[in-house]
Amino acid sequence: MSERHQTNTDASSAGVSRVVRVIAVLLLIPIGFAVLVVYRLESTASASRVVQVKDKLRDPQFIADGARLFAPSCGNAYCHGTGGAGGGAPRLRGNGLEAAYVFKSISNGIPGTSMPTFKSELSEEQIWKLVAFIVADGTTTTVVDPKDSLPATPLSGAVKTANGIAYSSLIGSSQAGKALFFDSSQLKSCHACHSFQGEGTPIGPDLSAAGRGSTRDLFLSIILPHEFKDSQYATITVALRNGDKIVGVKKDEDAESLRVYDATELPAVLRTIQKADVAKIEYSSESVMPKDYASKYTIKQLLDLVTYLKSSQSKSTVTLKDLFQ
Repeated sequence: MSERHQTNTDASSAGVSRVVRVIAVLLLIPIGFAVLVVYRLESTASASRVVQVKDKLRDPQFIADGARLFAPSCGNAYCHGTGGAGGGAPRLRGNGLEAAYVFKSISNGIPGTSMPTFKSELSEEQIWKLVAFIVADGTTTTVVDPKDSLPATPLSGAVKTANGIAYSSLIGSSQAGKALFFDSSQLKSCHACHSFQGEGTPIGPDLSAAGRGSTRDLFLSIILPHEFKDSQYATITVALRNGDKIVGVKKDEDAESLRVYDATELPAVLRTIQKADVAKIEYSSESVMPKDYASKYTIKQLLDLVTYLKSSQSKSTVTLKDLFQ
């Protein structure tokens, strides 16, 4: 009797299980279908819009408007470079990119990268103008200088900021910038070579007064290391008689030796070199500062860093717009 009861119970449970699975499938089918429909509608709408604006994408004036939009916000060394030729971010023009893909990337951003979404900052027309510039033949328009790129009046439907881009949407954090400056987990951390308000390592220039200059110049000095005017921080290359070479910044010297911060690998190491072992010494005004910060840090991190360095001179808010003015 108990065995029959157990069999009936198992059969009942199996029947319930099958019913549950059937219901689950019936529920998932319309959901999956809905997702597929939405995806296809989005793809169809995007492709349809490309057809509608196809003529405009070839319009020289439309392309020129796109170039003016592109220059101040995208055409810098950190992003896609002058004229979209490539910078910290990939080259865009001349890559045969599809208009629909470019429109979607600008509108929605690209997850996992520093490419943000612009659909809430630019009108649809402005995004298509950017698309027109990017997919156009590189010889179609001349490169627009950022200082000449701001239109006299905002475009229709644009947010009321330069070129319709809400630069104020990104604001620097001095606290986050300080954490980045003194991040000991990073071999190329700023504090390994620079000091700020008495903290750090005095290999390169003291950055306590770095905030006195313009925000834009400070930003560019990070992503595009320039030549030093102060010979104290000149790059020294010491060729030794055994064939080794040391590149860095000289700390001091005496009659028999010189001490050099070896920047061949970071963090720099202070080395004492006997002059009798030296075959040749050369100096260069080019900075030994790493040149990959534009790709190493996101635009938000760079904004935080600039905000922190500016904090010694001013407590005012630093926005993305300030980096390009």
